[in-house]
Amino acid sequence: MAHYFGALVRDLRDSYELRVGHRLTVDRLGARTGYSASMLGSIERGECLPESGTRVQSLDDALHAAGQLKILWPLVQRLGHRPIDELVEATNSALRSYRENGTRYLPQGEDMERRELFQMAALGLFAHSPLMDAGEAVRQLIERNLATTGAQADDWQAVCADHVYAVNHRPPAEARADLLIDIAAIRRALTDAPAERVADLQRTTAWMSALLANVLCRLGEHGGSRRWWQTARHAADASGDRDIQVWVRGSEAVFGLYGSRSTDAVLILARQAQQLAGERVTPGHIGAVCAEAQALAVMGRSQDAMDRLDRLDELAGRSVNCQEFGWTDASVWFTRSWVLSMVDTGEGARMARERTLAASSGIQNDASVRLHEAIRLSRDGGHNEALLLATGIVHGQAPAFRTHMVLHTARMVLDAIPIDKRPALPALGAYQLAISAPLPT
Repeated sequence: MAHYFGALVRDLRDSYELRVGHRLTVDRLGARTGYSASMLGSIERGECLPESGTRVQSLDDALHAAGQLKILWPLVQRLGHRPIDELVEATNSALRSYRENGTRYLPQGEDMERRELFQMAALGLFAHSPLMDAGEAVRQLIERNLATTGAQADDWQAVCADHVYAVNHRPPAEARADLLIDIAAIRRALTDAPAERVADLQRTTAWMSALLANVLCRLGEHGGSRRWWQTARHAADASGDRDIQVWVRGSEAVFGLYGSRSTDAVLILARQAQQLAGERVTPGHIGAVCAEAQALAVMGRSQDAMDRLDRLDELAGRSVNCQEFGWTDASVWFTRSWVLSMVDTGEGARMARERTLAASSGIQNDASVRLHEAIRLSRDGGHNEALLLATGIVHGQAPAFRTHMVLHTARMVLDAIPIDKRPALPALGAYQLAISAPLPT
């Protein structure tokens, strides 16, 4: 748990600029908390822990953690640096009610994770902790561990399809909790799988890891998102399935557009995915071209972006499995809406928005596409009207559905306004309050 606590501190420091608006260095964090830079490094590496709850509170305040560290602290105090096995003796009374023979320890192997979960559940260690969205998520995880091996022989393709739907239609914090549960289940399945099933399970692992990276990006947790994209790439490569390899890289490029990567890095990822795809047309290949077109538009390379839209139309016109990875034609129209909102002053942008809204059923896509209209309006000189429109769109979202991606798109409206013209805009104050709204946790 010390390592988990330290990793959370590091993630909060890494994401500080995106969450708060300016960078937080180790030295500045040290000045706020009374820790030296070397001590903070030791805490982030899990080598040391704060000496009191008061020091944890100071870290929580300095990092604008909204209570995450304070809530986790009782759990960290109980577990500290110790492995979970050392807690067995303290939890025997709870375990005896589960095992009829009353043995002191549950057996190794198949029951290892059941034992660990019951130890933590018996001590109440998950209560009020952000670890795996404690509460219902942990209850479901325990239920899965109690099930027989046969009962867990899920159709993983259907499970992934359910998660795709949840990512697009449910609050991201809820989608994250359920994804973590099934990722834990797929890991167990991989551990016990016969050799002939390993590649399929690795492919599923890549798919669900990419979906979790997607959700974490929506929640503004860029450190965690980056690491899950890496896991998704590794799992995809281990599966040997080129389609999933291309899809993971293409998806990572798309989500990199929302502030977690430079546009140059997005271009590299997108082009790597296209090179890997070759002439095979898949959702991942098309997604990579989408990312490249969008990145070029952001960079102001209008003609290059339009050329990639032509390539996108060419690929989308070929045969492609529209069910693969939750793919729909709305993604093509969304890309066209994004690009044309930045490079086209005619009817093309409006038509692309209308086609996207007609084809898409995702709440987040709807908000983003309507923000494309505000971006276009801003670029056409309707600065105050654009800010008013963006403010209304952001305020119109239920707090649970408000995501980093929507707020990032809303900030692009202001980016299109010359700096010297901003102070005189009456709508600026309300707009700034809207885009500073906290994200769900």
